[in-house]
Amino acid sequence: MSQENVEIVKGLAPPSGTDLTRLFSDDAGASDRLAAIRPLFDAAFEFESHSIGGDLGRGNGLEELAAAWRDWMTPFETWWTEIEGFVDVDDDRVLVLIRDHVRPREGESEIESLGCNLWTLRDGKVVRIDFYPVRSEGLKAAGLSE
Repeated sequence: MSQENVEIVKGLAPPSGTDLTRLFSDDAGASDRLAAIRPLFDAAFEFESHSIGGDLGRGNGLEELAAAWRDWMTPFETWWTEIEGFVDVDDDRVLVLIRDHVRPREGESEIESLGCNLWTLRDGKVVRIDFYPVRSEGLKAAGLSE
């Protein structure tokens, strides 16, 4: 089941280079995308951000996740992510290694950071996503080392 979970997460993760500020904007068809992926998420889906400064917090459901991302990205002109890899952690979890590139609205320089997202699946559906903007914290949560 774990390789199947990796394939599910690969299919749900936005492709590298996608500008997330636009992907989650209200006028970019976000509600249509949510409707299309809803069958792959458990009805009790939850998420949590493990951020040091400011965060998405935690919540339930795809609508809350999209709203949290929209709020989180307000101060940024662009936010795009490179996916560096998918790690099959165990039967239920997949770790997505990411490199974020953000440019604040008030700045000209792009900021780069290494993070990861830990996806938990059951019976082929996503039940939880944990966001770790600091990669070492996500690796530790997954029981892995750098």
